[in-house]
Amino acid sequence: MTRIEFLKKIMPRFCATFALVCLIFYTVYHIFAGSADSLMTIPVRQSTDMQIVGGDAYLFRDETVLTTGTAGLVNDLAQSGTKVSAKANVAEVWDGSDVQKQVVLDRTNRLIRLLEDAVSSTDTTISKAEGYRESSMKTLLEIQEAVAADDWSRVELLDAELLQALNRYAVVIEGKQEIQKSLQDLVAYKQLLLMGNCETVINPGDSGYYYDRSFVDGYESLFTRTALETMDAAGFAALLAQPARSFEGETVVGKIAYGYQWSLAIPFDAAAAALFQEGGEYRVSFPENGDKELLMTCSGCIEAADGGMIVVFESMEIPSNFTYYRIQRVEVTANTQQGYYVPESALRKKGGETGVYIFKNSTVCFRKIEILYRGDGYCIAAEQGERGDDYLGLYDILIISGRNLREGKVYK
Repeated sequence: MTRIEFLKKIMPRFCATFALVCLIFYTVYHIFAGSADSLMTIPVRQSTDMQIVGGDAYLFRDETVLTTGTAGLVNDLAQSGTKVSAKANVAEVWDGSDVQKQVVLDRTNRLIRLLEDAVSSTDTTISKAEGYRESSMKTLLEIQEAVAADDWSRVELLDAELLQALNRYAVVIEGKQEIQKSLQDLVAYKQLLLMGNCETVINPGDSGYYYDRSFVDGYESLFTRTALETMDAAGFAALLAQPARSFEGETVVGKIAYGYQWSLAIPFDAAAAALFQEGGEYRVSFPENGDKELLMTCSGCIEAADGGMIVVFESMEIPSNFTYYRIQRVEVTANTQQGYYVPESALRKKGGETGVYIFKNSTVCFRKIEILYRGDGYCIAAEQGERGDDYLGLYDILIISGRNLREGKVYK
C-alpha cells in the first residue's frame, strides 16, 4: 500500500475522532462554566475593624514632692500608690544615711507588707488552695515571658503578685503560724535598722495619693495640669527641653498626687490626629504597664508647627498596679467600625451603585453596600438593618470570584 493510499484510508477516521474530542471538550467546558463550582463564595459575616495609632505620651498631673533637710534612712509609713488623708503621716527619716542599708530596709518593708497581706487574708479554706496554686503558676509563666522580652518593669510588678499568691497558698496548706513567725522576725530585724532619732513627714495638703521616692523624677513642678491648660506647641517643646529639678542637699521622701484627674499629651502627625475628636472617648493601651487598658477622654488638640497635633487625653480613673511614668509608649484605638467583611475582589459596580454579587437559589443577584471603612484588600460594609433586601445581608453567600457575572445568571 502506497503512502497516499494509506492517508486516504486513515484520514477520515482521524478527522472524525478529532471532531468528537473537540465536541466533548466544548460540552464539558460549557457545563463547568455554567456551574456553581466555577464560583468562589463565602458567607457574609460580621466584623469589627480597629484603627490603632501609637505614640509617646507625656504625663501631666498635680503633684507635690516631699523632702526634708535631714539626711537618713527613709521608712515609708504609707504604702506607695495608696490614698492618704490630709496631715497623715506618710514616712519617717531616721538618722544614718547609708545606701546599702536603705536597700535592705526597702526590701524588708516590702516583705513585711506581703506577709501582712497573707496573715490578714480571710480566704483560707482548702478550696482556695488550687486557685492560689494556679495563680502562682500563671504569674510565673508571665514573669518568664517578661524576662524573655527584657521587660524588667513588668517583672517587678509580677514578682509581688507571685509572692502574694505563694504566701496565701502557704497559709491555706500550713496555717498562719509559720507566716506569723516570719513576720515577727522581719519586724524585729527592721527595728535593728532604725536606730537613733527620726523625723516624721506628713502630707502637707488635702487627701491625695502617696508615691515613694522611686517615683519622683524631678518634673513634678513642670508637668502640671495648669501648665497644660495654657500650653501651645512652642510651650510644649520648651517644656521638654527643661532639665529635671535637682534635689541636692535634700532627702527625697516621696510625693503626693492631688485630685483624681490626670492627663496625657501625645504628639501625632496630621493623619493620625484627624482620627480624634474633642469630647470623644478612646481606649488607650499601656504596653509598659502590662498592656493595661483605660478609657480616656480627648480633652483637646494643640496644633504643632509641622502640621501635626498634640492630642490631650484625660482620665479620672486611678488604676491599681499602674506606674505613672512621665513618658511612656501608648497605643490608642482611634476608630472602630462594625459591619460586614467584604473582600475587595467582591466589589462590583452596577448602574452607578457600588455593591456585590451574591448567590441565591442558583442565581446571581446584585446587592448594594454602604462602605464604612476601606482596609488593605478589604472593606467594612454597613449592616443591612432596615435598609431593605436590595442591600447585602448577614449570611448571604457572597461571590468573591467568578467570570462573566451578571444579574439573573443561573448556575446549575
